[in-house]
Amino acid sequence: MFGVQQHLSIFEVELDRNNPRIRRFIEGFEGELTDANIQLALDIGGDDGDGSKGVTTADKLRNSILANGGIMQPIIVCRNDAGKYLCVEGNTRLFIYRQFHENGVAGHWSTIPAIVHETLPGDGIDAIRLQAHLVGPRAWDAYSKAKYQWELHFKHLMPLDRLVDLCGGDRRDVQKSINAYADMENHFRKLHQPGEYYNTQRYSGFVELQNSKVKTAIFRAGFSLDDFAIWLKEKKIEGLIAIRQLPLVLGDKAARAIFLKKDIKAALDAIERPDIGADLREASLSQLARAITEKAEKIPLSEILRLRQNPDDDAIRYLLDALDALQNLATELQQRRDDVG
Repeated sequence: MFGVQQHLSIFEVELDRNNPRIRRFIEGFEGELTDANIQLALDIGGDDGDGSKGVTTADKLRNSILANGGIMQPIIVCRNDAGKYLCVEGNTRLFIYRQFHENGVAGHWSTIPAIVHETLPGDGIDAIRLQAHLVGPRAWDAYSKAKYQWELHFKHLMPLDRLVDLCGGDRRDVQKSINAYADMENHFRKLHQPGEYYNTQRYSGFVELQNSKVKTAIFRAGFSLDDFAIWLKEKKIEGLIAIRQLPLVLGDKAARAIFLKKDIKAALDAIERPDIGADLREASLSQLARAITEKAEKIPLSEILRLRQNPDDDAIRYLLDALDALQNLATELQQRRDDVG
């Protein structure tokens, strides 16, 4: 399937109402379908789960397009039965161009780069959608992204604000990524001999290290970031939740001694935990899971607000421990299911 790249008027291209995200929305929609409705279907005005950072994925895409003065990856279109161009891939990018044009945003938004197909054989449209959204190019891993951001900022002297614009994200996220990469390279890499495997997945641990409470606890207990790197390499700490427990463990002398001798799990086990009673110990996993679900669904707002204001509360620690254990169990169950399948 070969197409020709050219610039098309944004008014020559129709949004694809058979796009899975749009179709899922309009199947239960009553009334006239307008661009504003399609905006909701494309989640351009909605939150995709990253709202805690204050910037949605659509916001990031919009910001990146604005900072670059356009899109780097052309949309893909094909002539439909009515002789018009149908946007097979890139509906969100096309919609953002239309928004910019309608709102008079400075720039050239009346035309958009496109790969134009006069026809697509058989399942050609489906093949493009699948390749773009299910088996498309692999995204860079977090370490590689941070490395590239660090190099642009410090080697090529790109201003942080410009880097944030190009990434289309949040300034705090970009700064955290750069700092985490620097800490990892300064304290973790030197622990490795030439040719020794350098586990870049440990980068996530250095992202957690950027939490001021974690760093403060390390320094207050008389340790350094070199020590933190050693703990990671020796697997005294495994998992992001374990790193979040460092302030608790390092602040308790008995637990700290166990941690240094063994690992953080042993240290946490040594810290006094509430007695769960014989009845709970004898309950089945399904009973406990159902009880947790019911308890979580009925938790009063006042308790949620209290926990928000007390992030070091034991209840939060036990919830995070349970979440970590359940996620590991779910992964193990899925793996076994895949092996059987």
